[in-house]
Amino acid sequence: MGYGNLGDAATQEALIINIQKRIPEAEIIGFSLNPDDTRKRHNIVSYSITSWHPGLRKGDQNATNDKLHLWSQIKSFAKNIPVISKISKRALLLIDEIGHLARSFKVLRSLDSLIIAGGGQLAELWRGPWSHPYNVFKFSLLAKLANRKLLFLNVGAGPLESGLSKAFVKYSIHLADYVSFRDVESQALVERLGVRRNTYVFPDSAYALDLSKYERDNVEKSPRPVVGINPIGFCDPRIWPRQNESAYLRYLDNLAAFSLWLIRHNYRLKVFSGEASVDIHALDDLKERLERSESRAIIDDIFIPPSRDVEDLLFEMSGFDFIITSKFHGVIFSHLLEKPVIALSYHNKIDDLMRLAGHSQYCLSIESFTSESLEEGFRALVNDGNNLKSRFRQRAYSNSEILGAQFDALFVPPNLQLCSRS
Repeated sequence: MGYGNLGDAATQEALIINIQKRIPEAEIIGFSLNPDDTRKRHNIVSYSITSWHPGLRKGDQNATNDKLHLWSQIKSFAKNIPVISKISKRALLLIDEIGHLARSFKVLRSLDSLIIAGGGQLAELWRGPWSHPYNVFKFSLLAKLANRKLLFLNVGAGPLESGLSKAFVKYSIHLADYVSFRDVESQALVERLGVRRNTYVFPDSAYALDLSKYERDNVEKSPRPVVGINPIGFCDPRIWPRQNESAYLRYLDNLAAFSLWLIRHNYRLKVFSGEASVDIHALDDLKERLERSESRAIIDDIFIPPSRDVEDLLFEMSGFDFIITSKFHGVIFSHLLEKPVIALSYHNKIDDLMRLAGHSQYCLSIESFTSESLEEGFRALVNDGNNLKSRFRQRAYSNSEILGAQFDALFVPPNLQLCSRS
């Protein structure tokens, strides 16, 4: 949370709204990677899940400028001594982490429950075991040391390759009072780690969004079908965990060729993003490719500024007739908005999501698709559009009902005992 991933933002927003609906007097506090963003985005108090985050010292009301200046001087002095630089760096990081653990424990003691929710919380894709796996484990352990309820709510798991990541996840799940996953594959992966306890599978919490809050009736209807394309920085050496420049360039070349095909077949193209922090280079690089074949005026009209929030993103997507995305929540938003969608999948979580919704034929591998295979899939998508809209409507309604029952069991006050360990 906190770096512009609007899929994560939608998941958290759905959960906050549904808790407040059932417990109006509840005080909700967030822990995120970027607490300043979380405070503004969700209008809740928020703390960091790490010992470092953007704007760390800006709002520190408990430390004077003199103290901050002295601490900075000590760090600077230690780093400039070659003999002890490496040791001092690790020692300072350890001191920071111990301080963060103490502060977090104090906040956790003020709570009744800690809910670990969102998307791929049990994964090491971004920055390995000392990122998500460690942070999830340390907060799980602190919650139990504080004698507070710990719930894992509709989370995703994997990839988990290192032994350390697997250990962090395994023992986090062991500590929990309630565990639910967003898909059976995540559940099975954790069971293979040796977890022996009852766990559940529910749809991703984003399906619980009430779209009436986001949809607008004044969306301008285009005389030509509008296709929304959501490029990502797949394998981009500047941003992606797996760095493969040739795969990145091949992906962009095929996406650019397909985009030009759409333009020449009288479709109105819109390029959008729900996570500028990861997509920004891909957006620029795709734009550069298209400018080689089309006028700047045409290309400028195609590219939409990255969405700022969930409302902005859903409003933009509601104006599309068809969607091409590689985002897990991009597929979910398409279901919610009843938009025929093709997924260019980089992860089995997207494959599974498309399969469960009954349109896996429109799920293409991001590594092996070609512009020709995408054109062929798109033609079929257009012909199948009405059938898919009906299917998505039914699925979105069904998932919303299932999540409503889960939230009732967990958060309606008379039912709160159902959170007890099973």
